[in-house]
Amino acid sequence: MLEFKKISEDTLEVMEDAIGSNKDYYPIATENINNLLGGKNIHILNSANSCLLVIAEKIEEPVLVVDQGGWKGFIKSCEIFDKKIEYITTDDGLINIEILNKYFEEHDIKTFYITSLSGYTAKQPLKEIQEVCDIHNVLLIVDISGSVGDGELNKYGDIQVSSTGSPKIVNVENGGFINDVTGKLELNKYLLKTLKADNITCAAISNEIEKAVEIEEKTIWANRYLKNILFERLSDDEIHNIIHPHSLGLNTMITVQSKSKAKKLAYNIRQRLEINGNIITTGPNYNRIKKASIIIEVKNLDVESLTQENMDYLGDIIIEEIGKE
Repeated sequence: MLEFKKISEDTLEVMEDAIGSNKDYYPIATENINNLLGGKNIHILNSANSCLLVIAEKIEEPVLVVDQGGWKGFIKSCEIFDKKIEYITTDDGLINIEILNKYFEEHDIKTFYITSLSGYTAKQPLKEIQEVCDIHNVLLIVDISGSVGDGELNKYGDIQVSSTGSPKIVNVENGGFINDVTGKLELNKYLLKTLKADNITCAAISNEIEKAVEIEEKTIWANRYLKNILFERLSDDEIHNIIHPHSLGLNTMITVQSKSKAKKLAYNIRQRLEINGNIITTGPNYNRIKKASIIIEVKNLDVESLTQENMDYLGDIIIEEIGKE
């Protein structure tokens, strides 16, 4: 009934055509990305981690990141170059603009990195974040891996970065891209050339990026539907609470009494799901939320599985297993 996200058949065909082909797909892919996002310079690399490394090498420090709901890969990239990292307190991953503004007033921050979706579960207030960063002359890096097809969120950031690995909105199992929106950072040309994506990856991205809006919208819809029904059915439960229940995102997080109970509950749910991959993860987890929790990664589902029937099926299993605790 449920299918784990996979590369679409038409994208596989484009990838096969690129094998041994003299056709250069890099400029085609960059043009298609630019058509969706705009920007000054787009660089397609062999992985999202490569993108983060290239960015981390050149940014000024101190670098501010969120205390949870971010991405550890960026922090590790900064550590390689001995960049000073600072953490700002959030509301379960979401930025409070007043706190952010005060932090900038009291600390000499040069760069702020944030994911457009906190832990993939809720939209950050990027418009206000951009305004505060501009006032304090802070370079804003926005990881848009979870919102490539979101026209509103994709308006912000001096630099945007996205994974095209799996399972992502632009899902080709490897690769990533940097969108240098404002041109404020001069990236290392040697690293960009060394880490450049191969022609097959570029071919896949050139095709898959054109589906980003549809896939984003369908995933947001399915997750919102699932989050709503779980919120209603758990309304009298004092332990199992939905994190950011009214926010739009690509996954649904539910608090659990303890880390061990979260792992047990996740295991029991997985045992009942007929799916060829994992869509149930657990917290505490910096990349999601630092609370004992189960996380239903709707973003990991193939677009054809994002139906009301499947969300009802998934919701029933989750509620039944929670009821057995």
